[in-house]
Amino acid sequence: MKQLHPRRRSGFSIPELLIALAISATLLLATMMALGVSFRAFQSTTRTVSTGVTGRIVIERLQTLIRTGVDFGPLPGSPLDSIVDSDILTINMGDGDWVTLRWDQPTETIYWEENGDSWPLLEGVTQLPAGENSTISPFTLEFKEGRWLNRAVIDLVVEHDDAQDIAIEGTRSDQFRLIGSAMPRVAAWD
Repeated sequence: MKQLHPRRRSGFSIPELLIALAISATLLLATMMALGVSFRAFQSTTRTVSTGVTGRIVIERLQTLIRTGVDFGPLPGSPLDSIVDSDILTINMGDGDWVTLRWDQPTETIYWEENGDSWPLLEGVTQLPAGENSTISPFTLEFKEGRWLNRAVIDLVVEHDDAQDIAIEGTRSDQFRLIGSAMPRVAAWD
């Protein structure tokens, strides 16, 4: 006699498919969220690094201007004073042109001024170091004999764009303190 075999299923049941679909959707959602957070953190880090690199380029450029300049200001109020802390640095380039570098506190920007025109050179310059209560001067000029610049120190406190922060970073403060020192070639050869 013939034996009857029960019919075998060749696929999944509807509840099994729904469970598999729910697990797959959960894994895809978690992966997409992790990639989104990772991408935003990458963007923030890239912008922060860009701010640091830009700040270092500005410091190098300012040091070059000081090295090649022939006359500087502001001068000390008295010939007996030798140190001037200032928000402004003026440089005579030797061809009769004067360049003025000015820190504007309300806009937190260093401006380049020349021939009556003004351009932002570096933004986000707060001049308020972490843990301090008062701002510092971006330019310290050391004169000899009350008239001749011996050395200039550039001290910039730069913060990255706060609009790029993301919630996962918490209250981190990416602040760069960029310090450079230069002396005019004329003073270096004396």
